[in-house]
Order: sequence, then C-alpha cells, then structure tokens
Amino acid sequence: MGTLTLPAVCRRTQPRVRNATSLGDNGQMARATPDHDGALDDAAGADDDEALHWAGDEERGRDAPRLRGSRAPDPAAAVAHDGDGEREVVGSRSRGAATVAFALPYLAWTICWIFVVQRLSSGSTDLATQVLWQFGEFLAMLAGPLWFAATLTLTRESRPLVRVGWLALGLGVLVPWPLVFDFLVALRVAGSLS
Repeated sequence: MGTLTLPAVCRRTQPRVRNATSLGDNGQMARATPDHDGALDDAAGADDDEALHWAGDEERGRDAPRLRGSRAPDPAAAVAHDGDGEREVVGSRSRGAATVAFALPYLAWTICWIFVVQRLSSGSTDLATQVLWQFGEFLAMLAGPLWFAATLTLTRESRPLVRVGWLALGLGVLVPWPLVFDFLVALRVAGSLS
C-alpha cells in the first residue's frame, strides 16, 4: 500500500480561519493567514493537492479525487499509454468524429433555412412588421451555426455523449419546417397524380 499524506489546512471545514497553524514539510510550525477576502494563503496549504494522492497512483493510471469547487480535468486532455509507449488523447477521436458528423447536417439546415427565407414573405405593408419579419428571418438563418458554436464552446470539458446529445437536440429543434411541409405536400401531389 502507498502512503497517505494529510492536508496541512482543511479549507472545507474552516473556510475563514483567522489564525490557523499547522506543521509544515520541514516539521516547523507554519501559520496560515487570511487574505483580503478571507481565503487562506498558500503558505500552509501548498500540499492540499498532494494529500489526495496515494503513492503509486500515477503508475497505475489513477486520477486523484476532486475537491468540490475545483475544476474537472479536461477529458480531451486525458492521456492513455499504449503498449508501444505511444501517447494517445482519450476521447479526442470520438469528440472529433461527433463534431464532423454533426457539422454537415447543421450546414444543410442553414442552407435550407436560407432557401426558406427567400421563398416566404410577411404579406404586410407595415414598415415595423417588415423589419421584424426580416430580423426573424435573419435569426432563423443564424440559429444553426449559433447552436453549433455554442454547443462546442459549452461542452468543451464534458463527455462526448453530452456534446452529441446537445447537437442532436439542436438538429431536432432547428428543423426547417416550412421546407419539410412543402416537401410533404409535393409528395402528396405526386402520389395523387399516379
């Protein structure tokens, strides 16, 4: 078994310690003092991250548990070792494949919305109605690229399945319904002619 080192100062149980003292690495007393917002200086708590590791975890490929409030490591940056000594980024292939697989339908949806916007009109002669109608058409054309970019940005540190879920939801929400209905009407007309 490995050795376990304990944290010098437990920040979770005492978030605003005024005069906490603890034993430092060299066996001498170290004093932690709060800074201007009440957080502790790192003089006594420098070993907090090391306290969550067992000796030998790195060799076994285990990660240390995360503290509440600490940032999760980037899953795309996780590294796996092959038997040949080559390093491969875990999750990057599935993340890249999902991005490429969804980029084409989002591009198709954007092009379809451009065609739909050119065919439709508000039918009103009022200036305010025309301006609002054209602004809505502009947003309809930009909705696909905006959803795609927002999903890529907001799911950067998430699992690939989370990204796929949000991209699939966007494809379902942003379907160019006027074009779909016109296609269904054309199929019905073609079916009645035969």
